[in-house]
Parts: sequence; structure tokens; C-alpha cells
Amino acid sequence: MFFPLTLQFAYIMALCAMTLISDFSSVILDSSDNQIILPRPVNSRTLWLARVVHITSYLFAIALSVSLGAIAIISFRFGGLAGLMVLLLSLLSAVLMVFLTNVFYLVLMRFISEEKLREVINYFQIVMAILFYGGYQFLPRLMERETGLTQALDHQWWHYLIPPMWMAGAVDLVVRPAIDQIHLIFLALAFITPIAGLWFMNRFLTTDFTQKLSGLDQESRSTVSTTSTQESQRTQAGWVERFADWFTTNPLERAAFAFTWRVTGRDRKFKLKTYPQLGFGLAYVVVMSFQSRSFGSSNFFYLFALYFASIYVMVAQYQLSVSDNYRASWIYGSAPIREPGDVLAGSLKALIIKLLTPFYVLLSAYILYRYGTDKISDVLLAFSNSLVMLVSAALLSTRYMPFSTAQDALKQNNTARGLLTSVVLGVVGFSHYGLTFVPYGVWLAIPASIATVWILLRQYKKTGWEQIVMG
Repeated sequence: MFFPLTLQFAYIMALCAMTLISDFSSVILDSSDNQIILPRPVNSRTLWLARVVHITSYLFAIALSVSLGAIAIISFRFGGLAGLMVLLLSLLSAVLMVFLTNVFYLVLMRFISEEKLREVINYFQIVMAILFYGGYQFLPRLMERETGLTQALDHQWWHYLIPPMWMAGAVDLVVRPAIDQIHLIFLALAFITPIAGLWFMNRFLTTDFTQKLSGLDQESRSTVSTTSTQESQRTQAGWVERFADWFTTNPLERAAFAFTWRVTGRDRKFKLKTYPQLGFGLAYVVVMSFQSRSFGSSNFFYLFALYFASIYVMVAQYQLSVSDNYRASWIYGSAPIREPGDVLAGSLKALIIKLLTPFYVLLSAYILYRYGTDKISDVLLAFSNSLVMLVSAALLSTRYMPFSTAQDALKQNNTARGLLTSVVLGVVGFSHYGLTFVPYGVWLAIPASIATVWILLRQYKKTGWEQIVMG
């Protein structure tokens, strides 16, 4: 049971760590209440402990819900004591993740500013989401090939460095039962380390943590910018303006292009909801293409991958109208905007150039490497058809101005929009597959597809105020 229990506790710890970083980073790193509470007879340890108790109570609920199945199975198979051990160690896993996450933040704060810290956390969330999805696709397929899942595992010295193995070894001590030096070390590490970590954090690191938060808060409020920062901002602005000049046709569309480009680069929630989706698409294609006895080995798979990836790009188009600061959208009504279609077209073009094109470059490079350079015509047609589907989805959906709507306002149209997108995706994809059997059919379809994109964009630019729904 050692290896299956290791997987169980690793899942609990990973889920708790991701929850801490994604949902509770604002609680841990919030310094706004320091100026109110700390001048009163409340020390930094009490304030930190209040935050930890608040966060840990939620993590206990998450750890308990994830481990209920394992607790029931272990209790039925090996007795109530083993089930109780799984319960206690699941809760201690959450406590250990609180300690390690705080140490992780403290180390980061020694080297980077608050603004950069939040950016690092955001990109860390994106990378971890992609890695977890890739692991979810890869590990089960790896286990199908291995027969050692339920076999006894020879313990190595490095097992003492892996926290999930501490928990698994402690439960294994009761399950087998086996009272020896190895299992006793696992038991001691599993019970002592989380509690000792919290004590050490509360005793020695809390004051330093609070001071760092205060220092970062003052640093973030400073209005003095360095010369290098100004130069990098000017360089980025120059590229944005250059792209806007290339791909837009009038000043209003150009302004919307630059506005969308900058907001999508600064809005952390937008990046968190769109970038992992693009990573999921790439991970899925790579993993499936190596399955020799699955759909990934078929001659049709590369076309499926090119079109299926379009769904992930449409998530970005769906999020284009969403913002936490949607109340600021009153500016659209007060500004002298006669043709809102120019704003919509400029925003959509920014999304295509900034997200869709780099994503398809990476995907196409892998498809051409994996299936041969003779698929270049299919890649070009799939990219153009993806633009057709993206603009069609924008035309068929309820039209909102960029970043003008709350998230909840769009949920009611999500199901119908998903079904419609799936239908269009299937029709276009199978039409492309049929063209592969016609000599030069794919090459001849590329100009027709490009012309369709141009016509749809012109139609989208004709959007009037009567077609706009203001959030």
C-alpha cells in the first residue's frame, strides 16, 4: 500500500498547495489591515495566526473531502486505526502545505518586489495548472504499462525527503503492521514536521514576514520608476503601436487594439483563465500523439488536433468581455464612439495576434515535426478556418464591449454557445478532411477561407449600438 498511499497524499498536498497559491495568496499577502491592527495591542504573531486558522479551516475541508474515499476503503480493508491514521495525516498534510507555502512566499519576497511577486505567483499558477493537466494525462497511461503499482517498494534514502512518502509510510506502519526503523522515521516525520513547522514559523519568521509585507506595500506605492522600467515600457508600447498600425484600418480600431493588448497583459485573472487553457491544448496534443494504440496514432488525428485546439482559443474570446472592473465601462457610453464595431474588431484582432497566432505557431511546429512537412497546407487551412470559427462565434454570441461585463452575466449563455461552437467545429473539420482526398483541394480552399475571414470581419465591424449589450 505504500505507493498507492503516496499518490493519495501527493494529490492532497498538491491540491492544497494550488488552492493556497491560487485562492488564498491575497489573504496571505494582504497588508492593508496592518496599519489598522498592528498599532493596537495586537502583535504580528496573533495577526498571522488568525490568517493561518482562517486558511487552514478551508484546507481541512478540502483535504477531508478528497480523502473520504481512501478513509472508507482503508478502514474497511485494514481496520479503523488505519482509517484514523489516514484522516489525521490528511489534515496534517494541509498544515504542512500552509507552512511550506509561507516559506515559499518569504523566500520570494527577499528577492522581488510585491508587483513582481504577484506576477510570479500568477505565472506559477499557470505553469502548475499545465503540469497537473499533463500529469493527469500521462501518469495513468504510464501506470498501465507498469506492473509494480501494488508491489512492495524498496525504500531509499531520498524517500525521507518526499513529504507524501512520510504520510504513506506512517499509514503503512499500521496497515502491514511493521514497526521498524524506517517506518518509525516516517511516522516521526509525518507527525512532527507539520506541527514543528508552524511553531517555527510563529516563533521566528512571523515578524520578518510582516515586516516584508509592510516594506513591499510601501514599495508598491512608490511612484518613482526606474529608467530601465520606463525604457522597457516604451519598447513594449512601440511594438504594440506598430502591430496596431499593421493590422487595423482606423484610429478607433487602432486604439481598441492597443487597449486590449495592454489589458490582457496586465489582468491576472484573464491570464489565469486563458493561458492554462492554451497549455492544456498543447499538452493534450503531445500526450495523445504518442499513444500507439489510440486515436492519436490515426492519420486523422493531426487534423483533429488542429481544430480541437480552436476550442481553447475561443475561451480567450469568451473572456474578452469579462472584467472585475466592469463598472468602468461607462466610458464607452460617454466617449464619442459612433461605430462600436470598430472597438470590437480591434479587440478581436489584438486577441488573434497576441494569443491565437503564437499558439498556432507552437502547435503547427509540433504537428509538422511529428507528422511531416507535407502537412503545411493543412496547417494553413486549419489556421484560417480557426479564424472563421472565432469570428463566427463572435458574430453569433451576445456582443459586449471589451471588459464591460461581470463573470456571472455570461454564464447563462455558456451552454448554448458551447453546443453551437461544437457544431461549427465538426462541420468545418470534416469538410477539411474531405478536401484531403481531392487533388490540390486543400490549397484551393485556403484563399476561399481567407476571403471568408475578411467578409466576416467586415460584417463584425458593422456592429451598431443597437446590437451591443452593456454590462
